[in-house]
Amino acid sequence: MCLSVCPSVLAEESTQLEQVVVTADRKARTVDETLTPVTVITRKDIEKYQATDVAEVLRRVPGINIANGGGAGKATSVFMRGTESKHVLVLVDGVKVGSATLGSVAFQHIPLEQVERIEVVRGPRSSLYGSEAIGGVIQIFTRKGKEGFQPELTLQAGSNNTQAVNTTFAGGDKATWYNMSVGSERTSGINAQVADITGERDGYERKQAAVRVGHNFANGVKAEVSALQADGDTAYDNTFSPGNYIEQFTQEAFSGKVVAPIGTKAIVTAQIGKSKDAGDNFKNGAFISRFVTDRDTASLQADVQVSEHGNLTIGTDKQKDTVDSTTLYTVKSRKNDGIFANYQHDFGKTDVEVSVRRDDNEQFGKHNTGAVAVGYDISDNLRLKASQGKAFRAPTFNELYYPASPPWVAGGDPNLKPEQSKNTEIGLDGKWANGKWSVSAFDNKIDNMISGWPPTNTAQAEIKGVEFGASTQLAGWDVSTSLIIQSPKDKITGKPLTYRPKQIVSIDVDRQFNRMRIGTTLRGESKRDWDDSTVWPTIVRKQLPGYGTVDLRADYQLAKDWTVGAKIGNVLDKDYQTNSGYNQDGINGLVTLKYAPK
Repeated sequence: MCLSVCPSVLAEESTQLEQVVVTADRKARTVDETLTPVTVITRKDIEKYQATDVAEVLRRVPGINIANGGGAGKATSVFMRGTESKHVLVLVDGVKVGSATLGSVAFQHIPLEQVERIEVVRGPRSSLYGSEAIGGVIQIFTRKGKEGFQPELTLQAGSNNTQAVNTTFAGGDKATWYNMSVGSERTSGINAQVADITGERDGYERKQAAVRVGHNFANGVKAEVSALQADGDTAYDNTFSPGNYIEQFTQEAFSGKVVAPIGTKAIVTAQIGKSKDAGDNFKNGAFISRFVTDRDTASLQADVQVSEHGNLTIGTDKQKDTVDSTTLYTVKSRKNDGIFANYQHDFGKTDVEVSVRRDDNEQFGKHNTGAVAVGYDISDNLRLKASQGKAFRAPTFNELYYPASPPWVAGGDPNLKPEQSKNTEIGLDGKWANGKWSVSAFDNKIDNMISGWPPTNTAQAEIKGVEFGASTQLAGWDVSTSLIIQSPKDKITGKPLTYRPKQIVSIDVDRQFNRMRIGTTLRGESKRDWDDSTVWPTIVRKQLPGYGTVDLRADYQLAKDWTVGAKIGNVLDKDYQTNSGYNQDGINGLVTLKYAPK
């Protein structure tokens, strides 16, 4: 197996035979070379599934379940391998995004029409990325251009008065490429909250724009800049205070990157980034609150081929989070400096990877993490992998600095320690004639878990599980499936962690018939626990029932440059909840018309 030094900007130019990812090891490697479970969602996948939001495609990844607060544009949490949303690091074009007050990412506002590909890495990666990467890392890449000119127009209309339009202009030559895209979406939505007997719909509107431009210089240097912005408003319901609530939101991510070869055996990558997560909240038309996170990042990384079979990556990164809010936090900003190293060596049939990182945080001081992984080629079509890694999560601004409002509301605790985890896993990757499969067993122990309010470091969790993913072709049908069986438990109480089903299965079946393609998605999730705190301070443990859904889709090439698609979601009109007290859409439809000159 060959280890090579190559710039991350080359990752998206790979072929299907040699699919390359950059997130797993913070540099470009083929999926087959990585020792960490990784799933790639391509633009072709997004269009095949006729997906409308990021959560819809993430549901297909082994080990992921979603909790949604009542339809399109509502709060969406991503649980990976039984960990919570705060345990998943999210990047957009290499830039860390999310809210420093909540510690989570507004997946519902990321426009899928502007997405080229998504890489999902499962398992701890704090030894490369620092805080939050306990459950895994999700990196979203915006669309890029290629040689020639590729304009595109997409129109959509569907249930709940849903309307969307997106226009893209992409192209370039051998040296320069570009992609510019603008779009909008609006929907009347559904009645988000079960308890809202008025039946009032909670709508959603969003406008978005994205640009990504790159240039390859004659001396081998590559440079690119990207920008993604989405803003709009979403109506939502408040469990504890009835009224008409609106959030006006803004999501931004900006990146500038330069990749330069140093001789023939080293490459240096420098990147700066800035992201924003902002929301103004209104009740019955009156302004009530504002929460804004501005995040500035910078990184410098060197990939060096130190021997014929060994590669070394070393780097440093900086991050500054600044909070602007109507809530009077006692501290409004903090900095984090990190240094990291990763070494990979190929011993023929055996690969070894070791990574270490040291973070110096302005709030809690220094923190060390590390990981080791080994891969062994049993045969050309079967590979054994084993790994162990430590990870951590820094407390959020809410957990640390939220002001107290006696006697009703306690405040945050500035003395909280970071959550810490230790994950051990073993897995097999296999190939067959028309596809691939993988299976992994993992045991993730999390200590110093922050729970309750006021928040304390008293909780502990252990998450054991087995996940399986496979893709193949059967009698002309493309079949892909994912499955996880897990046991996420609170080690103190012995109870299951809330909102984590013990079993999740997803199956996609598609087939191309000349100009027509048809497909279906089958998904099932078992029951999950949740804590009812509506009668504070009493907390009652309850359960949400399991559910299964069926989606159907088809698309047809009307002419050389025109395609029409149709999708029916939740065909069986299943009544279910992924977040207690919040409705999910019943049977629904969407029609898509796309113009893309070839």
